[in-house]
Amino acid sequence: MRITALNIYPIKGCRGVPLAATAVDRLGLVGDRRLMLVDAENRFISQREVAALATLVPALEGGALMVAAPGRESIQLPIDPDGSPREVRVWRDHGIMAADQGDAAARWFSAAIGAPCRLVAFGSQARNPIDPEYSLLAAAETAFTDGYPIMAALQESLDDLNARLAEPAPMERFRPSVVISGAPAWSEDDWMAMTLGPLDCDAVKPCARCVVTTTDQITGARHARQEPLRTLATFRTIPGLGAIFGQNIVPRGTGVLHVGDAVELM
Repeated sequence: MRITALNIYPIKGCRGVPLAATAVDRLGLVGDRRLMLVDAENRFISQREVAALATLVPALEGGALMVAAPGRESIQLPIDPDGSPREVRVWRDHGIMAADQGDAAARWFSAAIGAPCRLVAFGSQARNPIDPEYSLLAAAETAFTDGYPIMAALQESLDDLNARLAEPAPMERFRPSVVISGAPAWSEDDWMAMTLGPLDCDAVKPCARCVVTTTDQITGARHARQEPLRTLATFRTIPGLGAIFGQNIVPRGTGVLHVGDAVELM
């Protein structure tokens, strides 16, 4: 097996950025979901509620963030890891002490999505431990992901799903961090200990999918027939989790991943 694509999502829920190589630190892919929009209750905003997030196109350059949006002037601002503390939430009960990125950013993003929001960073005070039930490493952490540092998807599984659809779905609908190819469809169900390039990793939990998979990642439009989620749910559902595509992965260390790196099961 080999890595065939790498992606980061600088702002949770917004457009992804494909990369040829990326460093991996203690939180996952560097630059991945280290920024997030929150609502008036300081809860994360995702494409589940605001599909238009897919039309916001972020780029990272040094310590600065640039974001383009349809019909709006782009914004550029420095990322402040020590901004005003704001306790925010991503799914779980515990809060994350994030760094607020200021009023100018809040005004721009509020106008871009048509709802009040603030931009926060996973700054110097932030901690987000992984659910110990699914991690072999007691100190494992992630940033503003839904729960795990890396989501890996298998190209052959998408190919099998697309063979069942009237219109094929691109891999970007599933927003993976790492795309792997060279194995039978759905064999990711059996992944456990594995190497991604130089990194020893653990596959810890299958990835449950939601309405985001029905959202065009360019236009933000929802699929009229809720595909590919509807078809996926007919043959890939785990009770208590939902429709499954991909595996959540926790790296045991740090390093650099490249497209083309070998992937091996341990």
